[in-house]
Amino acid sequence: MAEGDPSAKPVVDSPERVPGALALLGLLVFRPIDLHYRLREAGIRSPAGRIGQLWREQAEGGRAAGAFVARMLLLLVVLSPGLTVLAGLGLRLAGVPMRGVYLVSAALCSAVGLVVALVSGLASGVLLGSLASVSMLAGLHATAGGAFGPEHGGAAAVTVGLCLGIVSGLSAGSIGGLASGRGPSVRNVQVAAIATSLVPMLVWSSASSVSFAGAVAASALVAFLMCAFRLPFYALEVLAQAVAYAVERFTGKPTLRWVPVRHHNLSYLPHPFLGRHLALAVRSRPAEVLAVADACLRSPGNILVGWPWVVEALERAHAQEAAEPHA
Repeated sequence: MAEGDPSAKPVVDSPERVPGALALLGLLVFRPIDLHYRLREAGIRSPAGRIGQLWREQAEGGRAAGAFVARMLLLLVVLSPGLTVLAGLGLRLAGVPMRGVYLVSAALCSAVGLVVALVSGLASGVLLGSLASVSMLAGLHATAGGAFGPEHGGAAAVTVGLCLGIVSGLSAGSIGGLASGRGPSVRNVQVAAIATSLVPMLVWSSASSVSFAGAVAASALVAFLMCAFRLPFYALEVLAQAVAYAVERFTGKPTLRWVPVRHHNLSYLPHPFLGRHLALAVRSRPAEVLAVADACLRSPGNILVGWPWVVEALERAHAQEAAEPHA
């Protein structure tokens, strides 16, 4: 490569900015858009790239890419199988009927995750492999053990579909956010949900009854949409936002750091009281308002809430800076 080629070497190489393994998993699930920009700032050109791409970056001097690969593989190959085995033993000790060897399914999920990491993307492989490993405890081992009734009964079919939908729904939003630096569009989520529901129809229609396949497909579709749009988190987000606003409104204690939009990137529904909360702080703490407004711009459901306050906070901050020399 020619000397001075910007693609030959990261402009910045800060491996210390790459989070630890467990922090990476948390950011992937809840704040993939923030993680995208953090990894780019660390010098990684392809945060959602394949292992081969990231290893090339490491060979060109990108130590941050090497640290990222090492920590993600630690998650996939060591921590995920270990957690699966411990969770399976815990369920068995709790009296849940389980069948099969958890280590075998965990190892298979890790192997599949490695293949996905090689051909599609490292983050895709880690998320799909890790989440599938844990979900198979209910979707495979507990179902086969009769924990949800007959193995090919209605409850078992719903359980299998829910596990499939949860894994694919959570992964779709996180992978899309990490790859592009923004949340997947509603249309893309809907298309992916339809594709997810068609897979079990094709697989189980030939391996089992049509009614079983239909129950799996329907429950997978519902679970995918709920998890891709992060609906189960929304009730907690509404409660947290309401409490944060009430505390600052009635006590004056600054609580903008508590607002859920700063801790979750993929909420597709607006948070009530967020605009009023920003209004309380826009005069006294414009920098904090800017930080929250920036988080709003990364949240699909709160973009319209955040943007007006970005403009107002900037104007306030500029006015204060202009007045300081004359003070």
